[in-house]
Order: sequence, then C-alpha cells, then structure tokens
Amino acid sequence: ISWMGMLFCGGIGGGIIYWSGVEWGYYLDEPLFGIIPYSKESYALSSAYGLFHWGISAWALYAIPAVALSVSFYKYNLNTLRLSSSLRGLGLRNVENSLLGRLVDFLFVVATIGAAGGTIGSYLPMLSTGFSDILNLEGTFLVDLSVLGLCVGLFGFSVYKGLTNGIKRLSDINMLLAGIFLIIVLFLGPTFEIIKSAFNGLVFMFTHFWEMSTLGITEQSDFADTWTVFYWAWWVAFGPLVALFVARISKGRTLREVILGMLIFGSLGSWLFFMILGGYSMDLDVNETLAVSQITGSTHGDLAIAVINTMPFDTLMLFLFCGITVIFVTTSYDSMSYVIAYHVQKNSSVNTDPGRYLRLFWAIVLGILPAALIIYSSHQVALNLIILASLPLLFIYPLMAISVLKDITKEAN
Repeated sequence: ISWMGMLFCGGIGGGIIYWSGVEWGYYLDEPLFGIIPYSKESYALSSAYGLFHWGISAWALYAIPAVALSVSFYKYNLNTLRLSSSLRGLGLRNVENSLLGRLVDFLFVVATIGAAGGTIGSYLPMLSTGFSDILNLEGTFLVDLSVLGLCVGLFGFSVYKGLTNGIKRLSDINMLLAGIFLIIVLFLGPTFEIIKSAFNGLVFMFTHFWEMSTLGITEQSDFADTWTVFYWAWWVAFGPLVALFVARISKGRTLREVILGMLIFGSLGSWLFFMILGGYSMDLDVNETLAVSQITGSTHGDLAIAVINTMPFDTLMLFLFCGITVIFVTTSYDSMSYVIAYHVQKNSSVNTDPGRYLRLFWAIVLGILPAALIIYSSHQVALNLIILASLPLLFIYPLMAISVLKDITKEAN
C-alpha cells in the first residue's frame, strides 16, 4: 500500500485536487463530436474528458521511461540510475559518461526545474484563496509567499529526512487524508448522482477512447491544442522524473508489477478524484446550487474553493482540501529534489541516498522559480512554462522507446 501511495502521490501531485472538481465545467458549453451543449450527453462527455486526460494515457506516458529505465538497470546490472541509462538498449555502452548521456541528463534536470516551477506556480492561487478563507484574511502577495514558504519548507524537511522517513510517511498520511475526504464527499453528498455521473463518464470515455486520443491529428482542433496536447506535454515533462522515482522505490518488483501498478492503480487513483469531486460539483451545477459551468472564467482557484465551501462541514472540508493539496505538492517536489540531487551527485549509487544538504539545496532551488512567477507573471505563464519544459524531452522519448523495444526483443529471442 505504501508503494502504491508513493507511486500515485509522486506521479500526480496537487493538480488533481484542483482540476478534478472543476475541469468538466470547461467542456460543457462547446462539447465535441456534434453533441448539443448542456444536454445529458454533454455532461457525460465533460465527465469523460477529465478521466481521459488524467487516466490511462497519462500513466502510459509515465510508463515508457519507467520501463526503459527498469530494463536497462536490471539487464546491465547498473550501480547508478540516471535517465541516460534508459538508452543502453541502443548499443551505447557506458552511455552515462558519453557526450549524449551527459546532454540527456542535463536536459532532464533543466526540464524538471521548469516543469516544477510552472506546476507549483499554477497551484498557489488556489492554496492562497483556501488559506485566506480559513484564516479570514484578504488574499495578498504576502499570503502567496507564505503559502509557497510552507510548501518549500515542508518538502525541504521531508526530503532532508530521506526516502523512508520523509517521502514514504508523507505519502501514507496523504493517502489516508485523501481517502477520508473522498468518503465524506461521497456519502454526505449526492451519492446516487455522483455514482451515476461516474458511470456515464467511464462509459463515454471507453466507447470514445480512440476518437478522443486522435482528435486534432487529421484536422485542426482548438480543443485538442488547448487541453489534450497541453496535458500530454505536462505528462512528458514529468515522465522521466516519475520514471526515475518509480524505479528507485520499486526494488524487488517485477516489470509486470510496475507496469500494471502504474496503469491500473495510478489511473484508478486519478479516476476516484475526478468521479467523486467532479460528480459532486456537477450536481451543484445541475441543481443550480452553484453555476460551476458559468464561472469557469473566474480567478483560478476561486472556483475550486467555491465548490468546497458548499460541502457539509465546509471549514473542516476546506482545511482538509488545502492540507491534502499541500502534501500532494510536497510529495511531488520531494521526488523531484531527490532525483535531481541523485543525478548531479558525482558518486551516486542505487544503494545510498543523495547527500542531505544536496537534497535540501535542490528543494530550495525548486521553490525559487514559483516565487518569481508570483512576483512577475500570471497563471497562464506558469502553464506555458510547463509546455516549454517538455520540448527537450520530446526528442528523448522516441530514443527510450526504441531502446527498450530492442532490449526486450533481444531477451525474447
């Protein structure tokens, strides 16, 4: 259970706690495939797209580098685990110390810093709004920096404590809190409507999976450019990081267990958030309790907090919501700073953790870029940074796929 929790928390982060409750509202007024806006089928499509973006496709993009790294690591009996190791199947011995290997590892570190900064920069407005509501404060620049300081301090302390005492315990706590939160929403909210919405969304997603996956390939699609391509870029930007972390925590597990764990448990975890929180907020919209689909253009984060404030025990639920988000962000950044520190440390070994102060240094570095985004930029700039961070890795993904295919083919023969 701890392994599944670390896998899920390290792979998804705080984005799911924001988007799971409100993403469907952005799709309702202009549904695809000729569906009439605000019809029953449009609600099913809106529910399905969140499950699609955060489900199997996302975890499959994570699994490509995870499989490539795992195969290379165990086949070649490596003592270190770097992203460049995933290219050993191309016939490049000692690729980690070659010019190509060093370039790949350098691009990975740069991409991770950019993606990390953009991601936490996009979550901060929601956290600031939530903590301002709890403490009855006005949302100010100081509140934004305080929330950022809380996140950086927490994941700095956690990563300083190490893989077992820090990241593992935080993941266990977060899975417990998230489970309590979702159970309360499911059973104290409109249970039947949530289940019906989840069922309709799953059916639509599985019956239209191919069309949703190929939208925009043969024709221009603003929707695909704005949403699907953005999400794929997001997963690509974090894919190598998640793969390295998964490989690091999966010692003793078979390749089949790693693949199925990512595709099944990762997808199920994401779907539970989208089905329960999305179904709850969709019921608010249908019953005109809160016009979620009409206020999706409001300040980012305000909408998610508005949904939570309609729940029973709203103050408690808002506190849980913000706490879970902070820990999700923390566990994601724990894995980032841990893996980056491992990459840049000269004499790293899979049997030892990177130096504590080196891990702490990278935890602080990962907090600098979000601070700059708070001061000088906007939410959209943070999202654009995520896309830019994924660009260098687009050239590495095909090489990893070819490498692992060659390795597996050789083993099969």
